[in-house]
Amino acid sequence: MDSIQKFFSDIEKIKKYNRSADGKLDLLKTAEQIAVLFENSNRGLCDLPHTLTEYWISNYVNPEIDGGANDISRDSIEKLCAMQAFLLGDSETDVLTDDDWREIADAVNYEAEDLPMELLSQMMSTLVEKNAL
Repeated sequence: MDSIQKFFSDIEKIKKYNRSADGKLDLLKTAEQIAVLFENSNRGLCDLPHTLTEYWISNYVNPEIDGGANDISRDSIEKLCAMQAFLLGDSETDVLTDDDWREIADAVNYEAEDLPMELLSQMMSTLVEKNAL
């Protein structure tokens, strides 16, 4: 199991443990716990992980909640996993849209001076490749 598969599995565990006896899921509470997992998995990157989880919740989870969903969709989870892959320098980022890449680029630019140089260079290369800069 690679690190992205483990991350996905950890998200599924969070969802499982947040289900009530009748199978309902508190989506916002669950999304916040998933955000904490993401942020804890990416320590040392300043506020970048937090900024990305805020974006994820506002652009993917909240619309699902507003639409009456009873679960966080696999598509939304795959978006966050792709952001995790980006931070790890993995290539499993195909599900991210041009808008996602622009948002990620803005977040990386904002945190650039505080990120480790090697990691920043890797991120910038990916962002250039994705035409996000």
